[in-house]
Order: sequence, then C-alpha cells, then structure tokens
Amino acid sequence: MWNVKLERLSVARRSGCMKQKKIEQQALTVGIVVNVVMVLAGFFVFFLTGLKSMFLDASFTVISVISGGVASYLSRKTVRVSDRFPNGMFALEPIYAICKSIFTICLLLFSFLDVLRVAIDYFAYGEGERLSFGPVIIYQIAAVAVCLMLVGYYRARNRAIGNASLMLKAEANGTWIDGMISLGIGIVAVLLYFLPNGTPFDFLHYTGDFFITTIIVLLTIKEPVIVLRDAFVELVGGTHDDEEISDVVTREVETHLPAGIEMEKIHVFKTGMNFDVDIFIGSTKGTVQMEELVEARQTIEKALEPKLYIVNVDFVFE
Repeated sequence: MWNVKLERLSVARRSGCMKQKKIEQQALTVGIVVNVVMVLAGFFVFFLTGLKSMFLDASFTVISVISGGVASYLSRKTVRVSDRFPNGMFALEPIYAICKSIFTICLLLFSFLDVLRVAIDYFAYGEGERLSFGPVIIYQIAAVAVCLMLVGYYRARNRAIGNASLMLKAEANGTWIDGMISLGIGIVAVLLYFLPNGTPFDFLHYTGDFFITTIIVLLTIKEPVIVLRDAFVELVGGTHDDEEISDVVTREVETHLPAGIEMEKIHVFKTGMNFDVDIFIGSTKGTVQMEELVEARQTIEKALEPKLYIVNVDFVFE
C-alpha cells in the first residue's frame, strides 16, 4: 500500500482558516468577559451564605474564565505553521478539551464528596449548620439567564463554522453545566424559603445542599465525559463518526473522482478544526496521470471547504 500526499495549497487554505478562527476567538473573548463578571458575583454570594453548592457554582465559572483564556490562546496558536509544524498544531485543541474535561469531572466528584461529608455528619451525629440563602435566589435567576444566553451564543458561533470547533463545544458544555448548577441551587433556595420549621422535612434545612449537589453531579457529569471521549478519539487518530459529514464527503468524492478510478472506502479524520480525508483506491482502469490526481484533489478540497473549512485530501492505493 502506498499513499499519495500531494503538495498543499497552504497559503489559500490557511487564509480561509484564519477567518474561522477569528469567529472562534471572538466567541471565546465574549465568554471570558461574561464569566469574569459572574465569578465576582458568585463568590460574593458564596461568602455571604457559605453554601457548598454556591462554591461549586462559582468554581465552575472560574474554570470557564481560565479555560476560555487558554482556549483563546490556543485558537491563535494552532493555526500557525512553521518548519517544524508545517500543518499547524491542531492536536493542541483536543489536548485542551481532554484537560478541561478531566478537571471538570474531578471538580464534580470533589464537590459531591464534600457535601457527602456534611450529610453524614448530620444524619449520623446530628451535627450541622442551618443553611442560609440570603441573595441566592436573585443571583441564580440572573446566572441561569446569562448561562443559557452564553450557551446559545457559543453554539450559534460554532454552527457558523460547521460545528468544527471542539473548544467552543467544550466551553458550551461547561457553561451548560454551570447553568444547571445555578438552576438547581435556585430551585432548592425557593423550596426551602417556603418550607416551614418543625415539619418531617426539616432536615432539608441542613442537608439540602447535599441533595441538590448530588442531583447536579448526576445530571451533568455525562457532558464532560462525552467531550473527553470525542477529544481522545481525535487525539489518537480515530475516524470521525459524524454521519452528516461522512455523507457530504462521500458525495463530493464520488462526484469529482477521475474516471477510471474505483474507490473502495473513505476515512475521515478530525483533529481540532482540521479534517483529513483518505480516499482508498482499489484499482484503476488504464493509466492515471499525476496531473489528474492533483486536479481531483484540489477540486474535492474546494467542494468540501464550505462545510469543513480546513480539509486535506489524500489518495491511498492498496
């Protein structure tokens, strides 16, 4: 088996990539500004109330600020080419997504163990402090609204570049988790505010933080796990399993493949915002000129760029 890797039209393709990266960077910058404001408000409420779930909420927002800054830096870095990295450093994008997902999962587990200890102290030893919510309800209403708008903005910007940005996907998922945490805390705050003393549910005034944090962890831990899985597949070179993209690639390859070439299969690989398409050729009818392959590759890449933006096509002969 031998692989025909033809010379890239790097300048033109990287120019188009920069336009997509600009959209990504603008979205990340907006997210950073919004989250900085939410961090300040979140920790202010946490210090007033001492709620562990508020700490979880504010900590998630801190992660969003830090990860947004890292993502913005990587967004500028990955597209740059050099003698050592002639095809850019797109592998940094799934590495970023893996690191953020692992950190998010660890924070969720740490928060659960923290509130579990409080619940055990109350139910086993009768020790605990009555929860104080203070301005929590007002803050959470604002936080949920802001998170939902930011998630919608991230996803809209990602759709504008064909959902190619794993970093925007990671940021949207992180913001969604942050919003669900805020929503859960707000619901519990409202319920406990109207729950009178001396009822069979009086224990919730001391352990409500445990129950809402546990529910939040169970409902949200799936999101970072999915991002972690997708990023790992990209990093180790697994094939991209998006059916819509596979259909588009197959249709364009079949349309523009030179006559006399029989295609066996197509493999689509994605690393960050970069797509690689390997077209496996089983046999040819007659002689195929190199010029035909060059023209076919350029035509296929041009046809795929409106959907994939950064795409490299290779012919693999078996």
